[in-house]
Amino acid sequence: MKQHRHYIGLIGTNGAGKSAACDYLQSIGFLVVSLSDIVRAELHGHQKPETRDNLVHIANDMKAQFGMDVLARRAFHESAEKDVFKIAFDSIRNIDEVNYLRDRGVFFLGINAPIELRFERVVSRGRASDRVDFDTFKAHDIRENSGQSSGQNIGSALAVCDAIIQNTGNLDEFHAQLHTILENDLGLLRRDKS
Repeated sequence: MKQHRHYIGLIGTNGAGKSAACDYLQSIGFLVVSLSDIVRAELHGHQKPETRDNLVHIANDMKAQFGMDVLARRAFHESAEKDVFKIAFDSIRNIDEVNYLRDRGVFFLGINAPIELRFERVVSRGRASDRVDFDTFKAHDIRENSGQSSGQNIGSALAVCDAIIQNTGNLDEFHAQLHTILENDLGLLRRDKS
């Protein structure tokens, strides 16, 4: 009998804790497939520097050419080729991606935090695309969360999540929240113990 696959989709504002959630999920056996990695690969193919504006621009171009759910489709097909049964999709940014993945049995977990805390986290992680001041960060945040950027509307995607974590504490508290959702909403960790 074929083993049932478990899918989680992560939706969150920039700096809310999606990467920390991915690290935790990987530690308990999830394969993480990032929609942003598909965009990064496309950007590198165009030999452009990895700035947030370039990433948004190339993602919007891909969505305009191939449909708003193109990244979700590519990520899902990539995951289907893997011999794993727990898969997390990271960096989901619009309702079309949500709808495509939900139709395939994905449970959606939203992650959010106040903007000041998220800015501190982004500055400390130091990615090339994160080297911005607070005003620029805030402008990007508004654009990405409100639908002003044609390929992104994180706010509308967060609104339809099955569960949402407000990640305002430390890493241990965040992991405890993730554990509770995996156990109570998905029954995963209980099943893993048996």
